Amino acid sequence: MKIIRRYFLKEFFRFFAVLLLSFTAIAILAEFFDKATEFYSKKPPFYLIAQYLLLQTPRIILYALPFASLFSILITIGIASRWRETVIIKASGGSTKRLFSIFLVLGVVISLLALILGETVVPAATRKASYVRKVKILKQSLKIIQRQEALWLKGTDGSLIRVSGFVENEDRILKTSIFRFNRSFGLEERLEAGEAEWTNGVWNLKNVTVFDFSNNTIKKYKSLVSTSLEEPKIFREAMKKPKEMNFMELRAYYTRLNKAGFKNLKYLVRLYEKLAYPTINFVMMLFGIALALNTSWGGGIRAAGLGVIVTVLYWLLYSVSISLGNTGALQPWLAPWLSPVVFGMAGSVLYWRIKE
Repeated sequence: MKIIRRYFLKEFFRFFAVLLLSFTAIAILAEFFDKATEFYSKKPPFYLIAQYLLLQTPRIILYALPFASLFSILITIGIASRWRETVIIKASGGSTKRLFSIFLVLGVVISLLALILGETVVPAATRKASYVRKVKILKQSLKIIQRQEALWLKGTDGSLIRVSGFVENEDRILKTSIFRFNRSFGLEERLEAGEAEWTNGVWNLKNVTVFDFSNNTIKKYKSLVSTSLEEPKIFREAMKKPKEMNFMELRAYYTRLNKAGFKNLKYLVRLYEKLAYPTINFVMMLFGIALALNTSWGGGIRAAGLGVIVTVLYWLLYSVSISLGNTGALQPWLAPWLSPVVFGMAGSVLYWRIKE
């Protein structure tokens, strides 16, 4: 049995490597052609284009892993069925369910590796890719520096501005500090606002306290218009996206928004998605084993066809559930977990019905 398991594992990894490399290569080519207009207009050195595409590779691999797992197990078992290898195993008193159970363990291992990859390499590489594209290729200057607790930027009037956070779907910024300096860089005025809202083309600061160090005065305002801040677009373009943050970073940012009274469902859904997505690898492995051992379609192209159907159905349900979660129609925790649970249950039923 051990020799047979090693044989099937070897076959699986052979298909897995080819499929993972193929999916990754196709996605990288798609990314290249998607950005071809930018590359052509700016004419960056080749090494910058290569660097950008290589930095996108970890994220692409993370998304390709589940489908490489599914197609590989379908083809491996499909070919074994076509050549009557599974029939021989059963005829000799062996159990195909027990034989291929090693792949369920492999599915757990791949899921854990995907979780680690998604929390370490992928966010860092995605942030670096964004920096290479914007700064080195598109020649854009960094207008915002993002730290763990705040955003720092230079105001239109030369002031230094600290913003606690940006509420994307409402064009609001959280607690804001504006520091104005004299020519010798001495602090002349400090403005503290509880929040600010973009209305009628200007930023309206609320609950404002102005510390005037030149005249040693303190003034308070319920509302004050500021011309120091640029349009909300600058925050959308410069802020870290959820895919550029790991679980802890995204959780800290969402908590900061939530404490300020702003509940962004999109960030909450993405937060749960970071835990849910790696489990797809195990679900796909379970579903693939159960599907392949319950079908008499054979291997090769037909097994790949099964993989295409499962992939389309999975992504259809996954996309719909995420969209419903973003709009609040589904609970944010349920939206990213719905597809793994549904396909996991379907795979478990099929696995239980495998005939020995």
